[in-house]
Amino acid sequence: MSNMKPLHIDLARKTPINFLRLILGLLMMGATIYIYFFSAITRFQPYQLALLFLFGMYYTIMGAGLNVFNMLFKRYITVDDKGINIKKSIFKGKHESSWNDITEIQINITAIRFKVKNSSELQIEHQQLEEETAHKLKTAIIHQAKEQGINIA
Repeated sequence: MSNMKPLHIDLARKTPINFLRLILGLLMMGATIYIYFFSAITRFQPYQLALLFLFGMYYTIMGAGLNVFNMLFKRYITVDDKGINIKKSIFKGKHESSWNDITEIQINITAIRFKVKNSSELQIEHQQLEEETAHKLKTAIIHQAKEQGINIA
């Protein structure tokens, strides 16, 4: 067996900074602080101001290019000497397969399919990945398949 460096791919999409959303969030938080502490406006209940402040925080975080869901729920693909681990979605569980359990790997233009001994099939669509990442993943999988003697179709 070779000592291949493990390949870990984070499936979280990178979000660019959105200045409009960032400014809107800061304005919402600023307005909340102003109304609560410095203004004579009394038409807002404290829970309404708290909600406005929380929405402002959310918009500021999203505008800064951070995605709350990506920070809380990890999505990834890991390929190493032992096998492949995949967590494609926050709603789907983690799938782990050792190279001994995989009988065949099919690589085509749209996806990579793994046929497992228990007759199940696992699929990774290329549209989920950036082009360079898809190439790295294919290279790592082909390398491991050749090392493990797995048929590549």
